[in-house]
Amino acid sequence: MGDKIKDIGRLRLGINTFTVELNNPDAPEKEIHIQNESFRLALGERAFYKIGADILLARKQLMIIKGIDNQYKRED
Repeated sequence: MGDKIKDIGRLRLGINTFTVELNNPDAPEKEIHIQNESFRLALGERAFYKIGADILLARKQLMIIKGIDNQYKRED
């Protein structure tokens, strides 16, 4: 477990809000923590980017299959 470098942002899934933070562990690779008061996921930086890319690809594929308009509506 390393020191927190900074908050990257927030992630909202359904009714849950998570903090995404960058940490500098005692390992060669930085860690990304996705967490709230009842859940915590720690990922290496490369795994975090891979999962993010996989999610974006899955979203694009779903939109193509379902014929959904490609406009993205962001809810802040």
